[in-house]
Amino acid sequence: MTIDTLFRLASSWLPALLSHLWSSTIFLLLMLGAASLMRWRLTAGARFAIVFIGILKFAIPGGAIVAGVKSLAGDMIPAAPAGPLEIPFEVLAGPLRSTPPSISSSPWPAIGIAIWLLVALAIIIRLATTRRRLVSLSVRTALPPTNREIEALSSARRRSGVRHGIDLVRSATPESPAVLRVLRPLIVLPANGCDDLTDEELESLLRHECAHVKRHDNLLARIESLIAAMFWFHPLLWLARRVTAIERERACDELVAGSDDERDTYLAALSKFCHASIATRLPGVSCMATAKLKERMDHVMNYQRLKALAPSPHLVAAVAFSALVLFTAASGIIESDRAFAETTNVRGNAYAVKVTASRTDGLISVESTVSENKTQTVIAAPTLTVEAGHEASTRTVRDDGLEIILRVRPDPSKFEDAAAQAFFAGRIAIEVTIEKGGKIVQKTTTSLRPDEKESVPRFTGAPIDLMLKDADLRDVVTLFGKLTNLEMRMDESIQGKVSVSWHSVPWDEAFDSLMREHSLTYRIEEGAIHIARK
Repeated sequence: MTIDTLFRLASSWLPALLSHLWSSTIFLLLMLGAASLMRWRLTAGARFAIVFIGILKFAIPGGAIVAGVKSLAGDMIPAAPAGPLEIPFEVLAGPLRSTPPSISSSPWPAIGIAIWLLVALAIIIRLATTRRRLVSLSVRTALPPTNREIEALSSARRRSGVRHGIDLVRSATPESPAVLRVLRPLIVLPANGCDDLTDEELESLLRHECAHVKRHDNLLARIESLIAAMFWFHPLLWLARRVTAIERERACDELVAGSDDERDTYLAALSKFCHASIATRLPGVSCMATAKLKERMDHVMNYQRLKALAPSPHLVAAVAFSALVLFTAASGIIESDRAFAETTNVRGNAYAVKVTASRTDGLISVESTVSENKTQTVIAAPTLTVEAGHEASTRTVRDDGLEIILRVRPDPSKFEDAAAQAFFAGRIAIEVTIEKGGKIVQKTTTSLRPDEKESVPRFTGAPIDLMLKDADLRDVVTLFGKLTNLEMRMDESIQGKVSVSWHSVPWDEAFDSLMREHSLTYRIEEGAIHIARK
């Protein structure tokens, strides 16, 4: 694989990455907003679930999932890896061939992606190394637990509903209790920090650590850290992780402080660890000192009242996860399945052509826009309605001599190759030709499948016959006013020339086409038509 090929691949995948980042950012913002606005209506466990699911969206690219589902469903349409826009296919004579537009081979997308991945890899290695050293140091300096601590852990496990085994050691490394490892959880107690606790207070602290094990917090924290490492440049992710770190500890506090007696015992135990309220936070390690103890103690004091009003954390998590699924599916469909093709900034092309198509009751409506690549200015917006299976065309003539021909025809479907037949099934061929002085300036041929839309009322105006060449746009609009007995109210800045040929066309269809071709909008109110620029 050549360097130029790598540059092209990076350029082709960059739009999909940016689209995924944008949709994930929107979803995380919504989840953070929901957790913040409903702060006094939700428990800490529910708020943690909402924000964690918001973070999880960054690991779920909607476009890739939708494309995979399509593939499993037997969709034979080739999927372009370029992200939110389908690459137009040029249909040539003979066997089916596809020629995507040239993709920039600029090295900057590849350089940017390489830097991104290298920094992400460095962060992941650093986190893994630091975590490994911490576990190794804690185990190497560990002291065996006392009989009192073993009995307290056994009672805490039983009351917390944790069935699998949990190791327990003492170590001088932590300043407050912490849970290490994922597969074989290890609770590390400070070497001298628990001696002044009563049996009930010690058990309440161990129940907090058992709650981390029951909630699989170390595993979830590692997932968070991997996502944050992959998207290290995203400030919203780091903010969200600060929120989950706080809510994770509060959620475990809630599981311990179930009654007034348990709450008082637990608060007494927490107060004895206030001196350790500042500690280094490491992803994948649940430590009591990772959140501010004073705020946590206030939360524990108010938990009983909040619990009586708040919905179940499991219900909130289910709703948030459903929102994740729906949002991912919707964003994936928008990214990879909308029926339009677009050529933009193609080398050698002076104009960008965008085409959309929809099908309603056997009629196919095709809309297109032609804009200059340099200025992004729309120069024409021809539209066409044709019966399915038929061929039709329309021509738009501009004052500068440019002519835009929009042609629609059924795609040839009689191929011996089964893949070609599946590809063309239900598709149409759309050709946009730009000419000047009788010479072709640019020609774009696109094959796509129209969207199915609900039935809408057809044009019902009286048919008119009209042929104009370089007529003044304002005069033509005035003529429509006389034909319909409607007052035409048009912005004074709207000017232009009109060249049309209509034969037995409903007047409202002709008027709608005129407005679209000149990038105008209109609305009918109280016997008047108001016209303005888009």
